[in-house]
Amino acid sequence: MKALMILCAAGAAALGSADNDSAKTPATTNTETGSIKGMVLWEGDRPEPKPALEIKSTETQGCHDAANMDTTDRSLLISEKGGVANVVMMIEATDVVVPDAPIELDQVGCRFEPRVVVVPVGGTLKFANSDETNHNIHTFAKKNQAMNKNVAGGADMEQMLDKAEVINVACDIHNWMKSFVVVTDASHYAVSGADGSFQIDGLPAGDYKIEWWHEELGKGKTAAVTVTAGGVTEFTHKVGEAKKKKGGGRGRR
Repeated sequence: MKALMILCAAGAAALGSADNDSAKTPATTNTETGSIKGMVLWEGDRPEPKPALEIKSTETQGCHDAANMDTTDRSLLISEKGGVANVVMMIEATDVVVPDAPIELDQVGCRFEPRVVVVPVGGTLKFANSDETNHNIHTFAKKNQAMNKNVAGGADMEQMLDKAEVINVACDIHNWMKSFVVVTDASHYAVSGADGSFQIDGLPAGDYKIEWWHEELGKGKTAAVTVTAGGVTEFTHKVGEAKKKKGGGRGRR
């Protein structure tokens, strides 16, 4: 996966919640830089919502708030107004800054939270388990070290990721659990929120084509976006079946 420029957007949690700071490039207030404030919108006929996951109550013992477990299929989430969640927006603008603290991917309510997490190359991913039950971390990495380990309830484990790729993550104990880790050498990144919104700050003035990725819709590049120093550029990127390209993830859940 080549160097990417990622738009800082509201990060996607279980349903693409709009306030996941771990999915954002750190913001700056430098007047010599600008921002992109955008939306990812569905274009064309909207697909029927996928059916809820079928999970037996006997499979949810030890899951946090199991009685109210979210059984939404999160593989393609489109809001009432057409916003598409969990689209990674990437831009290569400056040198990559690796955060000091690990980026967390939690297991809570027997779902991975968030659905999609972005880790800059050289960063550390923390696999947390906020449930009482054991979970299994099974990563299908091709360039980084693959992992297939159990993590006890309340425990965690960490892994440094030094090669750019998209990693499918599953739990072999609870087979409906799925997440994606986008390891990137882009300097700026974002994951669209539940309403399809995203924002990236701290971009040097210039023209950018944003690389994007989604687990079902694939990957591609947007039209050019012009960023001005001290300004905020509004931008809309449209996706849909007609624009679907290879490079997405596998399966539903």
